[in-house]
Amino acid sequence: METHIPLVVRNISLDDDETTEQLALSLSDLGWHETGGQVIATFYTSSADPVAAAAAAARSIKRVLPQASVERVDEQFVSLGDIATRAGLSHEAVRLWAAGKRRTAGEPFPAPRAQVGQGRNTTKIWAWPEVLTWLKTHYHLDLEPGTAYLTLPQVARLNALLHERRQQPWQPVATAGVSRILATVAEVLEEDPSSSPAARRFTVSGRPQ
Repeated sequence: METHIPLVVRNISLDDDETTEQLALSLSDLGWHETGGQVIATFYTSSADPVAAAAAAARSIKRVLPQASVERVDEQFVSLGDIATRAGLSHEAVRLWAAGKRRTAGEPFPAPRAQVGQGRNTTKIWAWPEVLTWLKTHYHLDLEPGTAYLTLPQVARLNALLHERRQQPWQPVATAGVSRILATVAEVLEEDPSSSPAARRFTVSGRPQ
């Protein structure tokens, strides 16, 4: 069984040639697409601990694309119409399940995760992985054979890890260019003992330090 974990990644564009080149060279093991204005990186794993494996994949994304921010797990929200289309069922059948008006053995249809709009324009939305599990359990409809998704506790755990990582303070990395600049500063100060950091200003890439 392979677990699919779609991750929302911000601050990158799939229309950028340099970005897509980096994805092809270093992150081709992930599935990349854009939906609803969001970039989604889908991680595939057979690990016994998919949460830890996905957290490691998020770190890899950040290493390759430092500007990227891996925000959270995409829970793949769908409407009744989306469910009917994906499952190849009538909209009315799905509506009756969701309304509890069509008898089923066992657990009722998953509860909606949220709703948008007001009054008659209200639209309820569900998490697709929960609907998949319900259809497979109660109607033996295996719409994505061999595929698993994170459970709700696993989603919460991974989102917490991603949030914790985003909150970590940025740590500067000493590069060869920075080292050369520091060496030049030291040489200047040695040549003129009266100089001090407060008395001089140095510019890196055109920006005052």
